[in-house]
Amino acid sequence: MKNKITRFFLIILTLSICNVFSAEKEIIQYMKIHNPKLSDQEAQRIYKNVVYYSNEYDFDPVLIFSVMKTESHFKHSTISSAGAKGLLQLMPFNFKEFKVNNTIEGNIKGGVMHLKRDYEKTGNIIKTLVCYNAGCGRLKNNEWRKIRETTNYITKINEVYPEIKGLYYANIKSRGNKIAINIDDMDFEEETEEKEEPKKITKQEKFQQNKIAFKRNIVDSERGADEKN
Repeated sequence: MKNKITRFFLIILTLSICNVFSAEKEIIQYMKIHNPKLSDQEAQRIYKNVVYYSNEYDFDPVLIFSVMKTESHFKHSTISSAGAKGLLQLMPFNFKEFKVNNTIEGNIKGGVMHLKRDYEKTGNIIKTLVCYNAGCGRLKNNEWRKIRETTNYITKINEVYPEIKGLYYANIKSRGNKIAINIDDMDFEEETEEKEEPKKITKQEKFQQNKIAFKRNIVDSERGADEKN
């Protein structure tokens, strides 16, 4: 009996390892399609660091790969006109803020910390992406909606996320509890719609409302008395 149980757990462990290697193979192949110059060694390094830091900070690895695809197409040498660097396009002040360097490991760690911080701050996937792309200041009055670069950015991530998700979880039936975010649950309009604040009324308006209500009560009372008579 004991040998059967041991054998069962060994089979489960073997299947789990096979699934992990299968996911790694699929994602590495995907990265190399979008960056043909990427070596196997560098691709494995990127993959392992995304998985490691997604576990470290309890964040969705698929969203990290999706942001990376959109930001740099998996080219660590990418530098934007604004000065953002690396796989996850960190700005110079981000390196100081998160105390990381621009190695592959440092860039991924800083990017994950950035996304995690913004998600904890907003509790909303789209707002997290707005903060990452344009800065949280653009959330005020939905200013980001007027920025084509940011709206296109969110649309691109929406498009690429399901594709990467399918590769990452291709052979995994149970995903456990490690996924902190699921972009599939996102409703673009609902999630970003600002709630209108209740209109404030002046003292004069409040007085008028009370006056009207008071008159209505008197009329109702007189009507009730007439009906009794």
